[in-house]
Amino acid sequence: MQLLFTSLPTLTVSILYCAWNAYRSARLQRERKLRERVAYMLWVIATEVD
Repeated sequence: MQLLFTSLPTLTVSILYCAWNAYRSARLQRERKLRERVAYMLWVIATEVD
């Protein structure tokens, strides 16, 4: 029983870190995709021939 009470906080912190890291990774991926799309849009506008 003592082992459960000593490892429960460690498990909780580990789960919180994994959830935060997954959220952070997804957010960074969305931001990177947005930057790529904006860069492509600017490139298309800049190379447009009238």
